[in-house]
Amino acid sequence: MTEEPGQRGFFEKAAAFPMPAGPFLPHAPPMLCLDRLICVSETAAEAEVVLAPGHILLHEGLLCDAGHVELAAQTAGAMKGYMKSCAEGDAAGSAKTSPGLGFLAAAQDFSVMGKARAGDTLRVRVSLRAEVAGVRLLEAEIRRLPAGAPPEILARGKLKVVVPEDIPGISAG
Repeated sequence: MTEEPGQRGFFEKAAAFPMPAGPFLPHAPPMLCLDRLICVSETAAEAEVVLAPGHILLHEGLLCDAGHVELAAQTAGAMKGYMKSCAEGDAAGSAKTSPGLGFLAAAQDFSVMGKARAGDTLRVRVSLRAEVAGVRLLEAEIRRLPAGAPPEILARGKLKVVVPEDIPGISAG
């Protein structure tokens, strides 16, 4: 995960990022788990969430292990939704164009190395490693952003996501 905001490929506009993640995902509360997109490119994205008390992925005040996978999957979905909106001329997502559907097919080699708690701010990063016929392989990393301290890696792993509209011969409708 070497591509950084500001490098070639990121669709950064001073007034655009960060922006709400919701318009780029098919989820609605309470399953809309991300707060905002920090940056997006064709091959990587970063999103952020503040784990407010009562967040759907918290159990007894702690982020459940599967929650890391869900946050990574939603970041991958927001990346795809943003790219689709850009292709349709709506980079702000203001028209809430349909972001399309994608399905988490697998989570592999996911390691949870630390616990996130209610009140934590998390930064979720996904990087596209391969894409073939509508199947995307991504690497993911979730970090806690503690105030006044360096980010702490909480989890990392790989995702396989299937995007039906990108499969040859499958209709988007």
